[in-house]
Amino acid sequence: MTPSPVSDNQIRVLLIDDYQLLRHGLALLIDREPGMRVAGEVDSVEEALPLLAALRVEIVVLHLKTAGLAALDMNQRLLRVMPQLHVVVMIPLSLDIQPSRMLQAGASAYVTPCITEAEMLWTLHLVHSGQRAISPRIVAHFERQIEVEPVSSPFDQLSERELQIALMLVDHQKVNQISRQLNISNKTVYSYRYRIFSKLHLNSDVELTILAVKHGLTDVHGHSATR
Repeated sequence: MTPSPVSDNQIRVLLIDDYQLLRHGLALLIDREPGMRVAGEVDSVEEALPLLAALRVEIVVLHLKTAGLAALDMNQRLLRVMPQLHVVVMIPLSLDIQPSRMLQAGASAYVTPCITEAEMLWTLHLVHSGQRAISPRIVAHFERQIEVEPVSSPFDQLSERELQIALMLVDHQKVNQISRQLNISNKTVYSYRYRIFSKLHLNSDVELTILAVKHGLTDVHGHSATR
């Protein structure tokens, strides 16, 4: 990836999408917007992580094409490297990822790939000002879904931090790994683990993984995406 020249007074945006045609079209749109420039384009989260600080990225547009644990985990990995980052997730409606869950995982905005040019630019400016946004198309979609069949998940009762640690446990991360990544003590991780198990009425990490599979937060192997 070749970083684009960006002046100090411009909003820096990094695009993460392995659909190059869509990504380049979005780059052209952003580069035409006064005060905003694409600092770089990459295919995956792995490529993006070492560039966030180097390019002084302020906004990431992340095109997700998978649901469950993978979607939440990719968003959280970006924020663990740069907590002040604004992440705009672009997700097809067919994946049925609840907006509340995506925002709880730290996303600043939730839009679809069929978003209009004007709405995308408005969303980028909105999140840069510190606000959050959900595409009206997504809101309408889930309102219709709720009218047909209310959907609830036991994971909805977890706090943002509890959900984050639950996802890391499901992803087979050890307590000492979690404590290092989140900069908290092993004792604190165990405390969160106890609260998670208590709220979900579980007794082991295996039961947690089974419940996560049942509610679409991970696949049957407990694998998170690498892209």
